[in-house]
Amino acid sequence: MHRLTIMLAAGLVAAACQNDAAAPVTTVAATTTTTVAAATTTTTSTTTSTTLAPTPTSIPETPDPDASAPAPDSSPPTATRGAAVVAVGGADLYANRDDEPYVRAHEGLLFPVVGREGGWLELLDHCDDPSWVRFDEVAFTPARGDTPRVGEGFAFSDAIIVVDPGHGGPNIGAVGPTGLIEKEVNLDIARRTRDLLNAPHSVDWETGEILDGTAIPPAGQVWLTRPEGPEGADIEAGLTFRTTIANSLRAHALISIHNNAAPDGPYDGPGSEIYHQVTDLRSRRLSGLILEEMRRGFSAFEADWVGDDDAGAKVRVREDGRDIYGILRLSNVPAVIIEGVFISNESEEALLKTPEFRQAYADAVYRGLVRFITTHDAGSGFIDTEPFTAGGLSSGAPVQACVVAAQPGG
Repeated sequence: MHRLTIMLAAGLVAAACQNDAAAPVTTVAATTTTTVAAATTTTTSTTTSTTLAPTPTSIPETPDPDASAPAPDSSPPTATRGAAVVAVGGADLYANRDDEPYVRAHEGLLFPVVGREGGWLELLDHCDDPSWVRFDEVAFTPARGDTPRVGEGFAFSDAIIVVDPGHGGPNIGAVGPTGLIEKEVNLDIARRTRDLLNAPHSVDWETGEILDGTAIPPAGQVWLTRPEGPEGADIEAGLTFRTTIANSLRAHALISIHNNAAPDGPYDGPGSEIYHQVTDLRSRRLSGLILEEMRRGFSAFEADWVGDDDAGAKVRVREDGRDIYGILRLSNVPAVIIEGVFISNESEEALLKTPEFRQAYADAVYRGLVRFITTHDAGSGFIDTEPFTAGGLSSGAPVQACVVAAQPGG
């Protein structure tokens, strides 16, 4: 006589919160016991899968290295605008196609593509000079097509974001009381922001904590206007070059990372400033969202804070109403300039020396971008300003010593 007993047990515990960490989920798929009278045989099989809750991301001492140079394209592109990355082995750049190349550009360098003729791509180099390159020495990414406007319902995985580390090369930016150089801090923070955007995460929107998880996918494309660059190179980039990258890709946002100097005096909390375009409401909303996230993130740190009397999300315009800063004036996409904290203040300079604060800066930019791309949140902290008539503002334009990094032996 045969007796067959089958026991099936399954348990499922789940908790979900929009854009938040999920609770641990453990599922026992099946447990089966079979008993045969003639010859007693017991077979037990258990399948258990466990999905752990997202955990806080660790703070890296340094950002990830830049990506390796790509392989060259094998067929001519059909698009006429986008971005080109110099392929392995470097690429010859020509001022005129009939002349000799003026540099063999270093592998891995990024250039905006502004036109095409046959197998030739028209570029703008780091020094804002027009150039030509053959398609088979670069990897070309075309500009995005028409997509819905960012906001609620927009997929973060479709977002194209350009992150601009302010200054570079001889244009070093501000210098802290103990010698910390702004261009180096800006690059570190920009690369940390890139790393966040390139990976999936979850966010605890009550605390702002960024967690390991999958609620927010990686952004579709993330570009740095000024990379870490070749060993021994110090990449400089002109304002037209930086904005043309974003314009040529039709990016959803251009974020320029900076830190400030010359405050008006002591301030009740971080005196963060976010400059937005005077005529673009999307840029204004982006500035207010990043400001909210900076104030949230920086509140965990102590310093003898300083700031300007009009700290906040604002514009800086000339008497004719045009944006003063070239990053904003020349950009056709939503762009902001972030002045995180005052590197000229020794107390805040000390924070900027730490990976914890640099990561908090990048975290704030990341959260602001996620909200800008995927929600209709309006932002806050907007300040009305008068036209700026004083002199002494730096445009960040390339200096006469600007050069394009060359491939060794090229």
